[in-house]
Amino acid sequence: MATKIRSKKKGLALIFGESITDKIRRRAQELYEKKGSVPGNDWADWFEAERQVKSELNKNIF
Repeated sequence: MATKIRSKKKGLALIFGESITDKIRRRAQELYEKKGSVPGNDWADWFEAERQVKSELNKNIF
């Protein structure tokens, strides 16, 4: 099970020392590469990655 830490100062959740933003960035890059690294869909990749990461976090927290 992942270790979850909440910083009261910034409300930043960390999983294995990785911030949510870093997880989203990594997932967006994976989506981009999976689609053949074709430019022009960076926002769509980011929003999909954000949705996926937040969904995973909700499953692990609740």
